[in-house]
Order: sequence, then C-alpha cells, then structure tokens
Amino acid sequence: MLKNRLVAFMVLLFLWTGISQSHQFYGYPYVQKIKDFTLIDHNGKKVKFSDFRGKYLLVFFGYTYCPDVCPTSMYRIKETLDRLGEYKKYVHVLFISVDPERDTPEALKKFISYFDPTGKYITGLTGTPEQVKKVAKQFRAYYKKVPVKDNPEVGYLVDHTAFIYLIDKNGIMRLIFRPANEDPEKIAEDIKYVIKYFGE
Repeated sequence: MLKNRLVAFMVLLFLWTGISQSHQFYGYPYVQKIKDFTLIDHNGKKVKFSDFRGKYLLVFFGYTYCPDVCPTSMYRIKETLDRLGEYKKYVHVLFISVDPERDTPEALKKFISYFDPTGKYITGLTGTPEQVKKVAKQFRAYYKKVPVKDNPEVGYLVDHTAFIYLIDKNGIMRLIFRPANEDPEKIAEDIKYVIKYFGE
C-alpha cells in the first residue's frame, strides 16, 4: 500500500514538474493530496471537503476578529475572483477559522458577506478546536493565540500563516500563494493555467 502511494506521488510530482517548466508560476508549486474532513459552514450545516470535489478551491486560514491580515487577504482573493472572467464559475473559496471559539457560523456569515455579497463563491468554515487543528495540520498552517493584556475587551488575537492554497478539482494542492504574492492579476493567471491544464 505504501509503495503504491509512493509511486502515485512520484508520478504526480513528475507531471507537475513538467507543468512548472512550461509556465512560470507566480505562486509556489506544490503537490499534496488533501484528506477528507468535516466542518460546519456559515449556515450552521455540516459539510465535507469532498462536497466541493469538482471545484478548484482557494483555501485560506484566518479569523473574523483579525484586524488587518485577514481582511487584506480576503480582499485580494475577491480581486482575484473578479479577474478570473469566465473561469470564476469553476472556483470556490474556503475561509477556515483558526478562532473557532469566537467564530460562530453567524460571525462567519457576516464576515464573508463583505467579500461575497451573493454567497455563491465563498464558504466560511468552523468547528471544534480539535477539528480545526486537525485540518490546519494537513495544510501545515500555523496559528497561536496571543493575549492582549492592555485590551481585555479583545482578549486575544491569533497569530497565523497567511498563505492562500490552490486545490485542484480532485482535491490535490497545486499552488501556495504567500503574502508576498499580492498581485490578484498574476494569481488569477496561475489559476486559469491550472484549470486549462487539468480541465474544467
């Protein structure tokens, strides 16, 4: 079983290396199969990662109380979606909360409405601290509570990675966009290329 998985991974890596040579990616090329998981969406409904199979996904870990990084990153994602043109219909965004204690479905719904008033393109996800930790581990996403001693009303902030992950329609991570990848036009071009290569 392990040998078969290793062979499959090497094939994927070989193919992806070939793709990377034919296109100068703005994001960081990566190959990783994401295992299925279950969380709660912004409507209070249980959803599985596999429910989004067939869509290209942009995944971001953040939280609604975030004062700067998350709104900025989500706006960059919104701008990216707006630049996808006809390819926008193949892409969906998952905003996964790293602050499940405060990020209720209601809080998530209000937050994502600023970036997707239609509710068609972005899904907010939360869960128990254990569930979120398990999902974040798959993506190697770091987060940690930081107490705010001089502002008891806020209580704490959350330090976290601000990567945007591109997952293909089969649940395989293909690209990682770092905070320095701030150009929505270039991010959109990468996404279009991946969709063209792997199919709509």
